[in-house]
Amino acid sequence: MLTKRAALGLLFLFFSFSAYAKKEVVFFGGGGEPATPGTIFDKTYQDFGLFSSQSGWSSRSYFDGGHPQSEALANTMSKGQNKPMTAFHVNNEIANLKKRIQSGDLKSGDQLMVTIATHGLPTQPPQIAHSVAATDGIIDLGQLKELRDLAEANGVQLGIVDYSCHSGVTLNLGSDKTCVVSAASHNVGYVNAGEEIGKNIKKGSNLEEAFLMGRKAPSPGAPQISTEAGRKAYAATQFLSESMRERTSIAPAMAQDAKDCYGVNSNPFKKLVSQLRDIEKNKGLYHQARIRLGLTDSEVEPIIKKLESSMQSYENARQHAQESFVSVNSIDNGNKCKNVLNYQLCGSLKQWEFGYKQLEKKAQAGSLSQKESAELKAYKEQVSSPEFQQWKTKQAEFDKKAHDIYWEADKVAQAERDVYEKLYQHFSAQEKKPNPCRNFVL
Repeated sequence: MLTKRAALGLLFLFFSFSAYAKKEVVFFGGGGEPATPGTIFDKTYQDFGLFSSQSGWSSRSYFDGGHPQSEALANTMSKGQNKPMTAFHVNNEIANLKKRIQSGDLKSGDQLMVTIATHGLPTQPPQIAHSVAATDGIIDLGQLKELRDLAEANGVQLGIVDYSCHSGVTLNLGSDKTCVVSAASHNVGYVNAGEEIGKNIKKGSNLEEAFLMGRKAPSPGAPQISTEAGRKAYAATQFLSESMRERTSIAPAMAQDAKDCYGVNSNPFKKLVSQLRDIEKNKGLYHQARIRLGLTDSEVEPIIKKLESSMQSYENARQHAQESFVSVNSIDNGNKCKNVLNYQLCGSLKQWEFGYKQLEKKAQAGSLSQKESAELKAYKEQVSSPEFQQWKTKQAEFDKKAHDIYWEADKVAQAERDVYEKLYQHFSAQEKKPNPCRNFVL
């Protein structure tokens, strides 16, 4: 048994250790944006709670570089200490973090969070994570693996939050000691998912809570977490993310004949429904007694019905878009030609339209050459033809249907939120592995 003096000594040591444990966050973001006043990541950056002086976290900011509105925001948030998100600054910061762990400047009990809010690319073998955009190039997040290994070997608690597109693959860096949260699966993400997760990363919470609260916001994206429950929930719902295409790639998906679209008659959907019903059946003796008495008030059947209805609506919209896409391409076969002077000018109707607009601008500026004047005449004939007008009408119809698919995918995502939450609760109750996201207290 401890003496009173020994107990007080241990208590003093505990509070001394807690008081001096370092809590640091590094925020990278805002790369790859076009020339506008701000970036689409400004709100995610602005709402990031750990920038607050009351959070107890020491923060370093590498945000944007080249957008006046974003730079002003970053300097305000960082109290004038922000640096542009160049490849040099990012790589240098990561290298310094490794050195600090190796030297003992960051040590056992310290917390480190690396946050990325920028444009992301799909993973390319043999990458273990994926690449993201800096203001002046591309950065491979796979280099965070060495940082993770050093942190784990030295007892530094590491959290990685990746808000970029295709960030689901970053979960490969997660382990039973390192928490990884992504704002997307391996598909395109949406900034509102990152914004919602970021709002909930605040003092008194933990990374798992911040993720689950932020994930409630509807979005065609599918945020992920590296916990055991998160991996199992995603394994059950991954087909939804794969088949609900984002609007920016719907035309390429149509060109591929949508072979990777899973519907309500697919095996993955049937398996998910069966899994949800099994969870319902195993809820306990009280629930089973209600079933025997005919008093069941199933929680999963309304969830299943909502998901099935939204998926069927999505399938119908996708089929209409596919038919419209075929109709457009039956007119525009990509090989419309006209004789211009002593050569042939060929291309798709979309290319003819683009060429016409470009030369028309030059004509208005009075800077056309003789050759370009002849080309402009050919362009005018093409875009004035009945065939072109028919194509424009069909193209507008497809654009409308493609846009509508986004909102149908959004409905599927709303239904998916209920499914994921139910699965996550179930798998959390069965969890056997350590949960570094729950233990990463903010």
